[in-house]
Amino acid sequence: MWVEITGLNQVPEWDVLKVKVEGNSLILNRRGMNVTCYRNACTHLEYPIDMGKVSGGIITCPFHKYQYKLDSGKCLNAPADSLESYPVKIEGDRVFVKIDES
Repeated sequence: MWVEITGLNQVPEWDVLKVKVEGNSLILNRRGMNVTCYRNACTHLEYPIDMGKVSGGIITCPFHKYQYKLDSGKCLNAPADSLESYPVKIEGDRVFVKIDES
C-alpha cells in the first residue's frame, strides 16, 4: 500500500528525515527529485541511524560507525549488508512510500 509521507521540499538533500509510518521507523533522503527511503536501522545491530552524521551522501551510524551510501543503501563496511529500502514515488510535490501490509 502506498502511504503519503510528506512534501518533497520537506525531505532534506544533505541530511535525513526520520518518519514513522504504519509502525515502521524510516529515513528519507533527497538528491534533486530522487528520493530514497530506508528502514531506520543499521544492519550491524539494528540501532537507529537517523542521528548519524551525513557527509558527501554517506550516513555514519553513531553507535559503531558503519557507513551507508544514501543513494543506494550500500554498506561501505560490509558490502553484503545494505539498508532495507522501500519504494518511493513522487506525485506533484508529495512523497509516497510503499509499505507492505502484514
